Amino acid sequence: MLITCPECGSKARIATSKAMSKETREAYCQCLNLNCGQAFTTLTTIHRIIKSTGTKPDPDIQPELCKGDVEQMDIFD
Repeated sequence: MLITCPECGSKARIATSKAMSKETREAYCQCLNLNCGQAFTTLTTIHRIIKSTGTKPDPDIQPELCKGDVEQMDIFD
């Protein structure tokens, strides 16, 4: 996720974040422009849930979703 500085418009980094609720996180950010260095916070919140299709990922199309934890695949059952 790209964060821009509200002061100068340069790129900013997320230094840390904390959960405010189940749906919202507060991120502590710092501008990467050495002449600015502004520190600020942002809020990221879930706006809406996009319904899944209910089908398992195709290993030929999305192999990264099909490897690793077997428990990950259980979310599609």
